[in-house]
Amino acid sequence: MSQTIKSEVHKVHYADFNNPAGQTTIQGIRGVSDSENVYIAGSLLSENNLVQGLLYEGTLKKNGEEGKWHVVNFPGTSTTTVINTSCYGPNNGPHGTVQIVGSYKTAASTGKAPSGNLGFYYEGPVDGSGTWVQVTPNGGNTNNVFVHSVMGGLAVGNYDVENDKNGYAFLYHIASKECTEFKVPDSLTTTLYGIWHNGGDSYTMAGGYSTAELGKISQAFLVDYDSKTKQTSNLKSFSYKNETALSVITHFEGITIAKDNGYNMPSDWITLNGEKSGASFVSVSRNADGSFGEANWVDIDFPDSTVTSANTVYRNNILGIYVIENSSDTKTISSFVAKVSI
Repeated sequence: MSQTIKSEVHKVHYADFNNPAGQTTIQGIRGVSDSENVYIAGSLLSENNLVQGLLYEGTLKKNGEEGKWHVVNFPGTSTTTVINTSCYGPNNGPHGTVQIVGSYKTAASTGKAPSGNLGFYYEGPVDGSGTWVQVTPNGGNTNNVFVHSVMGGLAVGNYDVENDKNGYAFLYHIASKECTEFKVPDSLTTTLYGIWHNGGDSYTMAGGYSTAELGKISQAFLVDYDSKTKQTSNLKSFSYKNETALSVITHFEGITIAKDNGYNMPSDWITLNGEKSGASFVSVSRNADGSFGEANWVDIDFPDSTVTSANTVYRNNILGIYVIENSSDTKTISSFVAKVSI
C-alpha cells in the first residue's frame, strides 16, 4: 500500500516497509557511514509467540525491498536459555561493524528478581556473531531494563525496580561498561529513548518525564549532555502541538540531526482526557544562544489504520507500526515508512 496525503503545509508519503514473514516491529534506525544504506533494528513475533531480534541493512528505496534482514538473538549458554530478543537501536561500530542495543529475556529471568527484560549491547558483524554484553544499571537491582539508543560511545535506556512503578533513565558508557543515572529535575519518572552525538563530548538526548505537579500528564524533552563533565544543559519540555492545555502523554521516541543545527524526533501522544492518540514528526531548531526553539508538528496517520505509532526517525523519514482491525475481530500489525516533505 502506498498513498500520498496532503495537509495544509506538508506532504507525507506512506508505504509499507518490507519485512520478514510474521509480525515485525521496527524500533530504531541509523545511517550507515559513507553509504546510502541504513541499519534498522526491530523484532519479529513468530508463530510460537517468541520474539526474535532483527537487523536490516540496505536502502530505504523501494521501501526496503533491496536490503537484507538478519535474525540476531542474544546467545544462550549451557545453563541459560534465551527466550526473547528485541533490538531497539543500531549504530555504526568500529572497523565496519554494527552496534545494537535492546533487551532480552531468559527462562530464569521470568518471575524472579531481577526479572523481565534484561538489557544488552552488541558489537560485531551484522549476522550477530560478534560480542554480546549484558547492560546492568542500578547495580543489577532492576525488574526490567530497556536499552533504547546508541551513538558516539554512549547508549541510553530505562529500567524499573520491583514493586516500584516509577521509571528510571540511565546512560551506558561502552568503553567502561559503567552506567550513569539521569533524571529530569523534580520528575517522578524519566525516560531516555534517543541520543545523538554532535561531536567531541557533546550529545543531545530525547525522551519524556512526569512530575507530581503535572499529575498523570507527561511531557517530552530535549537536553544537551557533556560526556566529559557529565553535566546537562538547555533542558526544554514539549507538549503535543505546543498546547497550553497539556496532553496526557507527549513522548519523543528517538532523535536524528536535521538542517540548520536542529533535530527531528518521532513522537507518540495522547490528548487531554484520552480523547485521541496518535503520532507526529517533530522538528526543533536551535536559537542563537544554543537553546532549543519551538517545535513544528506534522501528524503521522497511516491511511485506513486504527492506530499509528512513530518509533524512529532518519532525516525526514519516520518509521513505526500501524494497526488495522479486521472484520473477524482480529488485528493486523505492520511496519511502515513515511517520508515528510519539509
